[in-house]
Amino acid sequence: MDLRLLRYFLAVVEAGTVHGASATVHVAQPSLSRQIRRLEHDLGFELFERSARGLSLTAAGRAFLPVAEDLLTRATQARATARAISRGTVSDLTVVAAPTTVKDVISPFIVRAGASGIIGNAIEALPEHVYAAVERGDADFAVGTRIPPAELRSMVLGHAFLWAQMPAEHPLASRTGVPISELVQEPLILMSRAHGVRQMLDSAAARAGLAFTASVETTSPVLAQALAAAGRGVCVLSDDPQFGLDAVPISTSAGDLIITLFGVWDEMHYAGARIVECLRELSTFNAELYPQTVGIGAGATAP
Repeated sequence: MDLRLLRYFLAVVEAGTVHGASATVHVAQPSLSRQIRRLEHDLGFELFERSARGLSLTAAGRAFLPVAEDLLTRATQARATARAISRGTVSDLTVVAAPTTVKDVISPFIVRAGASGIIGNAIEALPEHVYAAVERGDADFAVGTRIPPAELRSMVLGHAFLWAQMPAEHPLASRTGVPISELVQEPLILMSRAHGVRQMLDSAAARAGLAFTASVETTSPVLAQALAAAGRGVCVLSDDPQFGLDAVPISTSAGDLIITLFGVWDEMHYAGARIVECLRELSTFNAELYPQTVGIGAGATAP
């Protein structure tokens, strides 16, 4: 099957019109229409319903869409395999993770690995989009905090605390942990409700039968830390502290609130064995970064 035609098909689906797709794939509209008709002829069914209002996928087109996406992903992996074979080495793999994970875990790990490390690039994505980047072939493997999809291979890399962060002179700063019942009495600087760490805190408070109102809500972890450092309240984040803030674990009746990190990859990946080796090294590195969390049995997965 001509992969070029599959790319044209996906471009039309993405754009919603042949006209819009023609600019994306740099093919004139009449020629692109003929290529789509050719693909339909080769397949033996129509992909689109055509009307004055535009194009819409037929039932057969909707069924074929994930097949086309998978074929192109495999083709991308095949080209990567060929390049790796020609070089005689596996290097410069791409990892996808949430921005906090890239900053606090992936980047320091790259520095530790040095010139021989296989990670050559990192893509930042929202937690809910991390694994999709692996499925599309945009990244070679992922480090995520959500439950991995069954279609991908995964392993637990370790855990990290959900921190209450405050200036060193704050009464809670000298504690080894702060119960959530005490924490909610403080003026809280929290992420917006769409953020995973906020959902995790809200869920823990609900399980404990606690109610609270955020003093400040923000979409920026750095701003939350800046406000806490300015004495405006206590921020709750999974990010490592900065601006001189102290970080204290949050405890509940079930244990400290911790986030589980998963390493995720496609078992068909040409560098699968090397990815597993890298993830094991990353797991060891994470245990060095967050030694307190090793062995904690009452963890949680970030929503």
